[in-house]
Amino acid sequence: MKKINEAQFAITSTLQDTGFGKNRHTIKPDPITWENISELEHYVTALPDGTFLAGLSLPNSTMATPTYKFNNEEEALHWVRKEVESFTIKKANQEL
Repeated sequence: MKKINEAQFAITSTLQDTGFGKNRHTIKPDPITWENISELEHYVTALPDGTFLAGLSLPNSTMATPTYKFNNEEEALHWVRKEVESFTIKKANQEL
């Protein structure tokens, strides 16, 4: 089917590079991730028993989450990312 389309419509297909790249369209050319667009501070700390503690806080404010305990670092970072996304959406919707 691809050869028919190329022959019929003179379409040439080229492979595009995929993956994460730098943001070259703004003043800050760093990649845009949840970690650098949020104004929240987060922490994930390992304990000697192999569990992890995680929490969020808003700088210069009394707003903060309680500290939660997780079985591994991936779970802790996933919770942090989800909470940051929730905060960002609520702020954008003026719900805070």
